[in-house]
Formats: sequence, structure tokens, C-alpha cells
Amino acid sequence: MVRSSSRVFCALSAVLMLTDIICAQQKSAYELLPASSQAVLWIPSSEMLLERWDRTQLSQLAADPAVRPFFDEQRQAIENRFMEAGWRLNVTPEDLTQYATGQIALAWLEMPQTPRKPFALAMLVDVEDDAAINRRLLDELDRELSQRKPTKSSIQHAGVTITKYTLPKRADQLLAESSFYAIAAGHLIATDDEQLIKDMLSRATGQETPGEVLANDKVFVEGRQKMKISGDGQMEYFVRPLGLARVFRSIGGKRSRSNADLLAVLQSQGFASIKCICGEVSLGQEWFDMQHRGYILADRPLPKSAGILDFPNKVEHSIPSFIGGNVSTYLALNWNSQEAFWRVKGLFDELAGATGVFDETIKGIMSDPSGPRIDIKQDVLPQLTNDIYVISDSKPGLPDVDSRRNLIALKVNNTDAMSKVLNRVMRDEPDGELVDFEGHAIWQVVRRNDQEVDLIDDFGEFGAVPAQQPAAGKAGGEPQPWLNNWAITVYDGYLMFASHVEVIQEAIRQAKVGGESPLASEPDWLRIHAALDGHFGDAPASAWQIVRNSLAYRVQYELFRAGKLQDSQSMLASLLDHLLQSQSEIKDNMPKISGQTLPPFEKISHFLQPGGLMFRTTDHGWEFGGILLSAAQALAPVPTQAKNEQSGGTARISNAEIEAKR
Repeated sequence: MVRSSSRVFCALSAVLMLTDIICAQQKSAYELLPASSQAVLWIPSSEMLLERWDRTQLSQLAADPAVRPFFDEQRQAIENRFMEAGWRLNVTPEDLTQYATGQIALAWLEMPQTPRKPFALAMLVDVEDDAAINRRLLDELDRELSQRKPTKSSIQHAGVTITKYTLPKRADQLLAESSFYAIAAGHLIATDDEQLIKDMLSRATGQETPGEVLANDKVFVEGRQKMKISGDGQMEYFVRPLGLARVFRSIGGKRSRSNADLLAVLQSQGFASIKCICGEVSLGQEWFDMQHRGYILADRPLPKSAGILDFPNKVEHSIPSFIGGNVSTYLALNWNSQEAFWRVKGLFDELAGATGVFDETIKGIMSDPSGPRIDIKQDVLPQLTNDIYVISDSKPGLPDVDSRRNLIALKVNNTDAMSKVLNRVMRDEPDGELVDFEGHAIWQVVRRNDQEVDLIDDFGEFGAVPAQQPAAGKAGGEPQPWLNNWAITVYDGYLMFASHVEVIQEAIRQAKVGGESPLASEPDWLRIHAALDGHFGDAPASAWQIVRNSLAYRVQYELFRAGKLQDSQSMLASLLDHLLQSQSEIKDNMPKISGQTLPPFEKISHFLQPGGLMFRTTDHGWEFGGILLSAAQALAPVPTQAKNEQSGGTARISNAEIEAKR
């Protein structure tokens, strides 16, 4: 029986933060949840999860005396992460830690048949099949929920008592929040939908129930088959991307700021062909603190604008010579730019609300007398290869809000031809100026405050503030700019775009040295690169990434300690802020957490081992995998045999298999 609530929350929160994933036993949750489930996080055994978690460096970090008080203070913030994801059952895993005996499952469901509330949430937890213990559990939940002064009632179904709690309606609510709780056949079931809990209880007690269950859903089964799920992980997850996006939008009650419904546009433009993302996570192995295997199931070739997701398995394994040894993250990607670029046409037109806008835009770039007069088809695309590199590092010295730096490099076929194209484009940039660096010209842009431009304001949807509400950060409610300062150049076969002109200057200086990139001889680079090949095989891939965590998190950590994290604006963070939600919402909704009690980064950096990620295109989508190395792996050679020899497992889970896991 699980007894340590802090260990549960440390394990769950660390996995959620570092792998950005969603995650699964008597009858499994898959056999009780309906096929309308859009996302499921499944922990097969809560006890095994904790046992494996205790083997990891992250667990040791959470238990370190210098850090432990901080984790103890932040349990409420961790609960808020569930609330931000729409978790409104008024109960969290922490409430159940003394009673859970096996699986824990969280699910988000789409309920289009109930338009006033077209979503549902569910939690399933294995508990003792003991009436006295379960009575104590329900009494504890009742005491907790009663503090919020709900209306309480009981419903009988399948010989089981369902307790319903309805909270007082807030001023901004259309519907009051109701939660339903029941225990049957060794399962605690909690949902916010009456029919859902009745159906789950019927299935748990062996009664005939209409409708398909998730375990028999065609997409669910096929995704797990293609992934060759091993069944040995401590967490599993299943997500229908567009379906989950619809659920989150319904939960948040958000509407698009533009005339186009972004989700409807994505559906129309073929992105519904991406059927599901599924995966499993294992913790505490000898060589790896964390291993993540996943599969994105899709109908390929993708139709319409979804065809922009065209990533051939031709990514380069060698590191370009311009990349220095202090890089904290490195991503190499192969994208079929020659063909995929034109697939954006339908998406562009539909978002703009008129057919032909994309063609007119391309034509205008080519023929507008006041424009650059660039022929994208003839002047630009032929110069691009499919090789793209993205790196990040941080400036030397004490961390500040401008320390984190990024560079994107596109390999080109002809440096001189691409330079001419760039110069024609940049000569009309009002805030652009040429910077001479050792005889090479770099374009630098520093936007003046009176000419800030929001590059993608019209395309925000999730979390968008209504038009009448001013966004924080500027007078008059005007939007924040995407990026105020940036630099761009073409040098030695690469079109380089960077957040700081100094990053390009350092890249040029490194390229002039020639030879192999110094990153290739860095010890943690060698460790993770060998581990990726050893674990996922060295077959051709479409993308791979290395993260040197002891470097990558330094700036954010120290800014957090200083209370300045929200002032930091990396290129990626800036883009995500604009795409996902308004600046005001980010700052208003982020938990007010203080990092002042945390020790300096140097005191905890040894806990942070390097990690990596690999993507590979298949006939039916993409397979991917990620690993976080263990401290033990630093002291011994990495196994050379490929770990993807795992048995295919099964896509359906039988009761016998579940019992074997227990």
C-alpha cells in the first residue's frame, strides 16, 4: 500500500515537467473507460512506480536536504498543474496515497452528446476490497469535500452507492461543478459525469454495458501494436491530439481571436489523419533513470496541409563544424522543404478566410515594387537542403534575463546565391543594420519601442483573451512583440538566424577554426550519443536531439531563485507564449512560487544527467524514444546492443497479464 504522498508527487511532477508527457490494473482502466476517451494516463502499479522512482537521480535530488523543503512547500502548486489541465474532480492522487494498491488512471473524455458540457474527466484507483478500509477512505474524501460546502446526495446503480457532490456555482460559471464517487470490485471511481460513472461501475461489476471500451478501440489497438508496447513500463499514455485539444478548449471555455476556428481548420486540412500518440515510460533502470518509447499513428502520406510534416529518415549524424563545445541543447532535423513548403497553402488560405491568399502573398513577395522581389520557388527553395540544426546555450557569467541564446541554421546549396537573396530581403527591414565581423556582414535587428510588431497575433486561440481585455505589458493593451532583437546571415553553407548577434559571431569564429566540432569530444555528449544508438539502434532517423541538462537548466534555475524567470524570453518560449495563450494569462495564472530557499545551481547540477531524443519516420507514422541517463552509466560503458529487440507485446491487456504485473 502506498504511504508516501511526497514521493508520489515528486515522481509524478518530475515526469510531467521533464518529458512533457501525459501517462496506467483487476480490470484495467482500458477495459472500463469508453472509446470516447481522448487522453489516458495509466500507472499499472503505484507501488512499482515509487520503487523505481527511488532508484533515480531525480529522486535523490528531491530528497536532498537543501531542496526537500522547497518540494514540501510546493504541493499546492503541483495540484494546480492538474487544475490547469482541466482536473476538476476535487480529488487528487495525493488524497489517495494511503489507499492505492495498484493502478491509477486519469482520463479526459469527449462528450459531444451533451453540448452544455461536452467533456468529462475520470479517475480510477485500485483499492483494497475491504469494506471497513473503503468506508474510511470515503469518509476522508467526504471531510475534504465538505469544506467546500457542496450539496450532497446519493444514487444507486448496479448495487453500488454513488455519492454526488455539487459545489456552489461561482459567478462566472454556466453550470455547477458536480463530482461522483463510488467503490466497486476493488476500484475507486471518480468522475464529473453521472452516466460515465454508471457505465464504468456496470463494467467493473460484470454487467452488460452499451458502447465500445477503449481496450477494443481500433485506433488504440493499432497504435500500441505499431509501438510494440512491452508492458514493462511504469507509466503508459494514449492521446488523440485534436480530440484532447477540443476537450481542453471546452474546459477552458476559450474562443479564437481570429475569424477561423483553428481546430476546425486543422481538421479540414488533414491533421485529423494523425490518429493518436501512445507511449510508455520506464524509470530506474541500470543505465537509464528514464526511458520513453512512443509512436505517432497516422495515415501516410498525410493529406492537404498536414503534408508539411514530411521528415525523411536522412538526418545527419555528424555535427557541423560551426557548433561550439558549450552548447546545452542540440537538435538535428531533416525536413522535405522543397515539397512540404507548398503544402502550407490550404492552411494559410483557410486561416486567412479566403482562397488564393497564399498565392497572392507569394506573388506579392516576387512582384511588389516596394518589396524584396524574391521568387520563393526559383530564388529560395532551390538553395535550401533539408538539413536543419537548432542549438541553444547561455552567455558566460552570471545568469540574467538575456542569458539564454538560440540559433537556427539551415544548410544551403549555394552560399553566394543565398546571401544575395538575404540582402534583398533585409535591405527593406526598417530596423535592420549591417554589422561587420572579421570581414563578414551580419544583419542585426533591434526593434524600436514605437515599431514593435506582433508576428503571429492573429493565429492565437488557446487561452486567448477576449478583445476587450488588454494584454499585460504594453499601454493600451497592444500585444507584446515576438522577438525584439535578432540577427541573421549566411556563412559557409548555412543560413543562420539567432536571438543574439554574438551567437552568430561565435559560430563564424568556430567555423574558421575548422575540423570537428568540439562538442563531439565532450564527455556527456559522447555518453548520450552512444546511449541513443545503443538503445534505439543506428538505423537512419528523421531527427535527434541531445540535452546536456547540467547546462540547459542553469539559467532558468538561477532566474527562478532570483524571482526573474517570467522576465526571461527565449525564442521558443516567446513563440509558445504567443501560440498558446496571452502574456497576461501566463503571468496571472502561473503559481506564485518563490525559489529563494533553493541552493545555488552548482549544488544540485550533479543530479542532472544528459538526455536525448530520437524520431524515425515509418510507413504508418513516426516512432520516437527518449532517455535520461543514470549516474551509474557515467561510470561504466554504455551497452552496445540495441534495446529495440523488445517483444511486440500486446495491444490489448488481459486480466491474466494484469495479475502477473501485480
